[in-house]
Amino acid sequence: MSAEPRERERSDFWTGNQPGFRFTDAEPGTERFYAEVEAHRYALEPAIPELARFAGWRDRDVLEAGCGIATDGINFARAGARYTGVDFSDAAVALARRRFELESIPGEIVLASITELPAEDASRDLVYSNGVIHHLPETEAVVAEMHRVLRPGGRAIVMVYHRDSLNYRFNIMVVRRLLALVLLIPGAAERIGRMASERAEVFTGHRRLLAEHGGRYLRDGQLFLNNNTDGPDNPLSKVYSRADAQRLFSDFSSVETRVRFLNLRLYPKGDAIAATAPARRLERRIGWHLWIEAVK
Repeated sequence: MSAEPRERERSDFWTGNQPGFRFTDAEPGTERFYAEVEAHRYALEPAIPELARFAGWRDRDVLEAGCGIATDGINFARAGARYTGVDFSDAAVALARRRFELESIPGEIVLASITELPAEDASRDLVYSNGVIHHLPETEAVVAEMHRVLRPGGRAIVMVYHRDSLNYRFNIMVVRRLLALVLLIPGAAERIGRMASERAEVFTGHRRLLAEHGGRYLRDGQLFLNNNTDGPDNPLSKVYSRADAQRLFSDFSSVETRVRFLNLRLYPKGDAIAATAPARRLERRIGWHLWIEAVK
């Protein structure tokens, strides 16, 4: 398959699966829509403002690789950063631009692939990317682009999925495989969907994939991972250990990693449990989100 159809497939998937959309019934592009998506995002993932440090980039040049609808991007811009967001989904770009227009805040949103960032060499103080580069086959090329556009001493702050996490080792590779078999029972998808913090159509999608691929759906670890991170039919997901992150950013002068977000949405009242103090402590060891901060 050529690169163009692969990119089109990813763009189509992410246009219909933008983070946060399912947590509001507001009309996309309205003030209530943006407010509800933002409120849910930071309530669920308080590590984002903690590690992105929005206010710390005032009067600095910030580029976001894979900005989506710019929920994080608008916070960089509100804090006074000179912000550029890049995304390959025309729907996401349109919504991101609308967001900046509504708040009358300066910022540039560019429709482009992050494998070739639309920025000059050594022109940015921060390249930020939250939950994006692990969905691309060209992850290494994107990291090289981050290095290229950063000034000496500039930073990349990037979140990828964590291999050594509860979510990958147990939730996905054990529990979800067992649930996939249960989904073959008529009516099971709807019952499980009501019990878990998950949409019933997600489980229906997994049942379809199991019928389509048969036993390979359970045996093929990469196929199963792709479809059990961000929803059925997600083209690609990858997971990284802390050591993998060090290798991925080896051209940078220093690399630090932190782990957050336990991700218990598969379980009844999972989001509430994940917000408790014991869970917040545990997430720093086996959380699903591996945050990388690399200095050029």
